Amino acid sequence: MKIRVTTEGKSVAIDLEKKLGEKVFKAIVLQLLQADGMDQGQQSETLVKEQLPGTPVQIQPRARVKEKPEDSEEPSKKLGGAYTYKGFLYLKCPSCGHTRGFCTKKEIGGYHCELCGAYHPFTEELKQLQVNCQCGRKFEYMTNKEEKMFDINCIDCGGPVAVNYNEKKEIYETIR
Repeated sequence: MKIRVTTEGKSVAIDLEKKLGEKVFKAIVLQLLQADGMDQGQQSETLVKEQLPGTPVQIQPRARVKEKPEDSEEPSKKLGGAYTYKGFLYLKCPSCGHTRGFCTKKEIGGYHCELCGAYHPFTEELKQLQVNCQCGRKFEYMTNKEEKMFDINCIDCGGPVAVNYNEKKEIYETIR
């Protein structure tokens, strides 16, 4: 079991046996909740789920990610007031919050959520997402996420990789 603790500018990941990992995880959660000023009576399982960030979303790629050449074209075009994209996308549904990573070979002008069925056109430009996993794998997506920091699972080893928004470069990058 891998436990990762991430904050702005800092990250640590530790591999532990499953039983020990579960004990350490519960201890960390209790300490976080107590540091937040909660008493023991408020610490229900549902509250723990609400207080902690969601688990990283599993990404099932259909093809290998290729390194992007330096002289490649702009990833988006604007047609009729909406942007179009193709390639690897990591999108969050604005209606239900479901996050999904996928690859599209054809240009698309919006996102159809597989969970709630809502369709959302790309009215704003997506942000670049660069991920460098500890296993050595590197991959890129375009994303509509707005959070300053979140975890994304590596497509090879499945481990969570913490990414942070770099306002200067205007992209999401792996926290080192």
